[in-house]
Amino acid sequence: MNLGKEILQYRSESLAPEDLLDDLLGELKLRNYSVSRVNSIDNVFQRENTPSGSLNFSYYKIVEFCNLGSCSRIISADLLSGVFMPARFLVFQEEGKEGAILAFLKPTAFAAIFKSSEMMKLAESMEKDMLEISEELIG
Repeated sequence: MNLGKEILQYRSESLAPEDLLDDLLGELKLRNYSVSRVNSIDNVFQRENTPSGSLNFSYYKIVEFCNLGSCSRIISADLLSGVFMPARFLVFQEEGKEGAILAFLKPTAFAAIFKSSEMMKLAESMEKDMLEISEELIG
């Protein structure tokens, strides 16, 4: 797997990461995805009293989401597919920089591991949604 080709990043110099996260959550809901969790990695480091300046990010959220119908079909195609689920978007801001970055691993990258045409078809559909969401939010 070539991570440079399989992980897509969209950068906005003007959008605050908090606004990007809010817009992302709204867009996922509009497309009938269920957000199962938002992991606030930045908050974990703050709670642990990580020294200021020791991290290269100031905002870091991992958004986990799925479409329950697609999820059940993916799992049915291969029970081990759950190791890559739910799908994730990453929203972060680099320390000392303006704007925000939206990133994700292309679903087709992990679907290819399973060599299942049904799983690939579902991954292509999800990837299309993720690309459209990214383009709509950041362009």
